[in-house]
Amino acid sequence: MDLQKLVRQNILSLKPYSSARDEFSGEAGVFLDANENPFGDLNRYPDPHQQT
Repeated sequence: MDLQKLVRQNILSLKPYSSARDEFSGEAGVFLDANENPFGDLNRYPDPHQQT
């Protein structure tokens, strides 16, 4: 069974995911994940119980 025949051509032409951590060539002591923020929490939404 040949898997190449089962997979569509546009799927076969996709490039694999490349992590920025793998491409980094400098020196770093700490790597942040894609969803991490070094500056603390962000208040994206207003307080629903806020009083004026």
